[in-house]
Amino acid sequence: MEKHCYEWAKKFELITKKTKNKEFKLSKFGLLICYIFPTVSFERRCLAVDFFNWLFFVDDLVDKNQDLKGNPEEIKILLDKFKPILDDNSQSTNIFQSPISIALWDVWARMKKITNEVWRLKFRNTISLYFDACYLNAYNKESHSIPNSVEEYIKIRRNSGAVMTSFNLIEPLLGIQLSYDLNIQNLMDYCNDHICFINDLYSLKKELAEGEVDNIIVVLRRSNQYSLREAIEYAVILINDRMKQIKEVVDKLKQFNLEIDQDTSKYINALLDIVVGSFYWHKISGRYLTKNKNSKK
Repeated sequence: MEKHCYEWAKKFELITKKTKNKEFKLSKFGLLICYIFPTVSFERRCLAVDFFNWLFFVDDLVDKNQDLKGNPEEIKILLDKFKPILDDNSQSTNIFQSPISIALWDVWARMKKITNEVWRLKFRNTISLYFDACYLNAYNKESHSIPNSVEEYIKIRRNSGAVMTSFNLIEPLLGIQLSYDLNIQNLMDYCNDHICFINDLYSLKKELAEGEVDNIIVVLRRSNQYSLREAIEYAVILINDRMKQIKEVVDKLKQFNLEIDQDTSKYINALLDIVVGSFYWHKISGRYLTKNKNSKK
């Protein structure tokens, strides 16, 4: 997976400099996909890691590009250029003007082969919400605005973390179709929060240095007037609480096991794989080494 991940990024010229090449390999995106999708076939894992590759490069572009820093409107213009690809608007003149756009076109063309229009509509909406959150975060960073409460922050973070895209991928990668209900939605929200809070902890040093506001610890310091240590400790409490809530929902669903179809059961297990896999990947990925000035997500 690591070999494929690297070769795909090179093929579409997403890696161009030696330092970026080293940082990319230290990130271990291929290992991430093996962790979070342990039962998926190699071919479909390749599709997943290529999409994640693209997503991480978009994140880096928004965070690191000097022409975009401090300019939320330019970030919005950039992100909007990707939408025609997902809308299958091949007549748009913006589609093939950059390597990152061509890379998305490659992933999307392969993804369409294993999905239907209902799923693609849902996925487009998830990506659109992610783009909106990126713009909002850029605006908040530029204006030094921090969400006033944990609840306000969570509403933004559930989209800005792009975690829902990995949840969306479960169905086509496993070849299943999910029937949603309130318990499943709650489970998805709790899993999303857990993954994002873990990410906030591991990216904290970098984000404090760069003035980022999209971090639960930054919000806790502001809203609760906590010291940095107190905010970190409370963030850990929130992470543990989310894990308890995840367990409660899963136990509740298991009590009604006879009413859960096989696809729903597979989806629940896949959500748990993503939570656990993401946690272990954060522990070993070089993406969060402050000395390398790596980006978030």
